[in-house]
Amino acid sequence: MIEHHNHLDGTGNGTKNDSEPLGCDPETGMCLVPESTEARGQESAAATSIGEIVYFTDPYCSWCWATEPVLFRLLEAYRGSLHVRYVMGGLVKDMADFYDGLNDIRATAQVAPHWRDVSQRSGQPIDERLMEDITDPHFSTWPACIAIKAAQFQGEQLGERFLRRVRRAALTERRMISDREVQTSLVREVPGLDAARWLEDLESGKAAYAFKEDLAECRRNGVTGFPTMLFRAPANLGSPQAEPPSIVNGHRAFATYDQILKRLAPEMKERPPRELVELLLHHGPLTTRELSEIRRQGPDETRREMETLARLGKVRELRVKGGELWEAVLPH
Repeated sequence: MIEHHNHLDGTGNGTKNDSEPLGCDPETGMCLVPESTEARGQESAAATSIGEIVYFTDPYCSWCWATEPVLFRLLEAYRGSLHVRYVMGGLVKDMADFYDGLNDIRATAQVAPHWRDVSQRSGQPIDERLMEDITDPHFSTWPACIAIKAAQFQGEQLGERFLRRVRRAALTERRMISDREVQTSLVREVPGLDAARWLEDLESGKAAYAFKEDLAECRRNGVTGFPTMLFRAPANLGSPQAEPPSIVNGHRAFATYDQILKRLAPEMKERPPRELVELLLHHGPLTTRELSEIRRQGPDETRREMETLARLGKVRELRVKGGELWEAVLPH
């Protein structure tokens, strides 16, 4: 038995049912797909973790990008005891067959206002012009999903870092991450990721098959939109007193996820966040909004602290449309 949490915090608004149109709903913070998208039961690191999140996502999903601050806070607060496994959901198979009935979107250019709205609501910088740049009537998010699966064969951590780099490239750098040349360039930016092996796994069909398994896992769990997170406590699964896993649909506040984790795995202990430069060294470039969420403070305070660190030569500001990211300056 899996508990489903479809309502927004305090609003009572639910996600759309299967009879309603496909769409990205600004009220639920969720991007829906026309077909529920199944998979692998990789247990690896989860077997040694107290809590686990199976995260159903898509690298182009704007509400998933909006959820990054909360995800980073979870990873930081429960570092060492929380495992996240990423499942690709394939938001758009073919734009020619796509229709977002909630927002009357039939073409990529019509997605741009939606991305702009998500940025304004979440505080995460997004460059919506990418959606205006894309003119292919058969645009698909599936090639980007498959590229992520190819990276995951080299380890969960490298797969996670590549997903983050790809997501950031699309949402803040206006880069077409479905393009093989762009993907190859981004692979080379992830330390430890073997570009030749990545390409071999991509061209052999191995990654495409893994993505097919992810789609099947989505169907098994009734996932019809992103972000969707399945929370469970692997260490407690054999206990008769164990709480059932919980699925949460759409963008949520940290408190919602935290409450579920504490119920599933009460033995998990929240840890204080690390210092700003240490966070950047560990996670890579982060937005002001992400750092603020992790540090549990306002964006103005975070920005002042980062500007001070920049003047000291410890961090570098990366300006993007609608905001900025910060990266650590490595000592020579």
